[in-house]
Amino acid sequence: MNIASIKINLLLGFFFLGLLASYGQRIEIDRLERDFKGSFSGRKAYELSQKMIQLDSTYYVGHFFEANYRYDRASDKRGYESAIKSLEKAIELLEKDFPRKLKRTTELGAYIDRYQFQRKYAFLIYFLAKSYEYVDKPGQAIKVVRRLQKRDFVFNFGINPYDNISWIYLRNRMYSPEKYDFLKPTIEENLEMASKYADSIKTSDKHNQWFLNTYWPDFANSALLSYYHYKNIIYSHQIKLDSAEYFSEQLRKYDRLSFNNYGNLQFIQAKFEKAVESYEEARQKDNYEEKSIKEFDYMQSAINIFKNDLSSSKSIVEESINILGNAPGFGWNNIALSRAHYYSGNLKKSKEFRDKAANFKEIHVGSTWGEVSYNRNTLLFKYLYHKKSINEIKFRDQGYWYNPKKLYDLSKHHFKQENAHLLLTSELSADPERFIGYYNLFASENNMFFDEIWELIKYFNPDYFIKIFKEKLNEDERERVHKYFSYFIAQFYLEDGEYDKAINEFESLLENEYLDPENEKLLIARINEGLSKAYTEKDNNILADENLLAFYINFPQLVPYSDLKMKFNLEVVNKVLTPEQEDIIEDLKDCNIEWVENDLNWPTLTVNITKKEKDHSIGYQVELGNDTMFEGDLDIIDLDHPGQLIAFKAFGIDLED
Repeated sequence: MNIASIKINLLLGFFFLGLLASYGQRIEIDRLERDFKGSFSGRKAYELSQKMIQLDSTYYVGHFFEANYRYDRASDKRGYESAIKSLEKAIELLEKDFPRKLKRTTELGAYIDRYQFQRKYAFLIYFLAKSYEYVDKPGQAIKVVRRLQKRDFVFNFGINPYDNISWIYLRNRMYSPEKYDFLKPTIEENLEMASKYADSIKTSDKHNQWFLNTYWPDFANSALLSYYHYKNIIYSHQIKLDSAEYFSEQLRKYDRLSFNNYGNLQFIQAKFEKAVESYEEARQKDNYEEKSIKEFDYMQSAINIFKNDLSSSKSIVEESINILGNAPGFGWNNIALSRAHYYSGNLKKSKEFRDKAANFKEIHVGSTWGEVSYNRNTLLFKYLYHKKSINEIKFRDQGYWYNPKKLYDLSKHHFKQENAHLLLTSELSADPERFIGYYNLFASENNMFFDEIWELIKYFNPDYFIKIFKEKLNEDERERVHKYFSYFIAQFYLEDGEYDKAINEFESLLENEYLDPENEKLLIARINEGLSKAYTEKDNNILADENLLAFYINFPQLVPYSDLKMKFNLEVVNKVLTPEQEDIIEDLKDCNIEWVENDLNWPTLTVNITKKEKDHSIGYQVELGNDTMFEGDLDIIDLDHPGQLIAFKAFGIDLED
């Protein structure tokens, strides 16, 4: 045997030894996979994936474990980008080594052999498509799900390419082909595409129906129910209520109704009690394990603001943050907390949570809420913070214009307020969804609410918006939303100086048959505020005062930040005051409150300052008639202006300084 032949034989021997070693390593990897009992998101799964990859990096199983781990653990853009690399690798190796296993077959014996490979492939494709969505590459996501569609498996394990594509068109409807080349030029056309793909879901399993009925009866109606689900979402977005209700009822029959979505459907009709019932049901069914935006928490927090249940508005969102941490939805939760503190009168806290939201990179998992509305919300509360900070400075000291520091602070807030408002209004003017979203006041994609929308558009052309809202009164079928259209008309009349028209509209609203005194205190308070302003302009002080008091009763936290001046009786229990205590009372009296004497038509603020050893506090109580509105004690050690804080306490506002 010559040397060349020996070399060839040696090479062949090493090759076959390598094959045997590789085969042995893959047998070991398969055994490790079979023996694995934990969760893919656990550390053991990751450690196992690295061991598998070390044994054979060309075998898909290790990358499959790593991909699942990275996807389950991802909570930000970087996390999903990391998951994409592992998912792509696992899919590439699966397609490379097992092309036959990934082919469609209707022969039972062959399918049993291919089942696990096709199941893994379907889930890898789903995770990869979702990861591309979350890193703002929806076009790539569509290409990925089409790979599964082309495989034409007998069973896709509940993953339907058409519903993924329908969702992507719906979620990105407001963008243009310049941003994502698969989109159509207009929102209407993109919604039509979303609806078209939703229609395709219904018949997508038709050629597999016998197999589904026979072998997977639990999934036999999956395509039909998915069709109901996405049509329901689309019709809710378009405010086609009858169709949305129809598809909701179809889902309810199969116990597949999304109570979150049904709550949103009730919310956009201003049926707040029904919305809360659905949100509560959604919360009970959600185990908070899925990292996604919990719309039901955000929306119910807003309803609690509408009814002036501010502590519940905060606690719902705080509990959500405690469970989810900084997972997707954290930014939206901080916007909700910023809103709750804003309406509680604590601007400093509102800014704190607004800043957290602005500095958090939200990825909008499991929701059609997107980056545009997220950024607009954070900018809105920046605007409101600076605007209301001006009112706070003026409320704390009626003589603010004699203080250079306060005048400087006013000018600073005014400048920042104007900049934020300019950005907001220019964005809104360029937003093609403003008509179906903001101008409808209640819409499925509208996570900015009526009182905030008013702050956004109040300085626009009154005639233009009065025309819009009058048209909506004639055309919109949502009877409970009509009062909000009328409210905006009244406010524009007020802004335009047409006080008689404003008064007529506001007064009619208070008689509206659908006005809900329990759930719409914010609306009623704003109506009272508008009437007090209008009657003041008409020199009708009796009705102006009557509505000012009603404004205070319905939503006292709003009053210090309004242009109205509340009236109080003041009773100081202390017969003798130290100079320090006299300063506290003077601080209180300097606040923008009209102090009256022995007028029981107005609330009475009773103050008792006590000092015993290290204890130095102010007891306060606000009484109106036989009712105690607010009471408590304020520890005034190390406080600069306790008198001002007591003034805020009289409105139910708790500030730290």
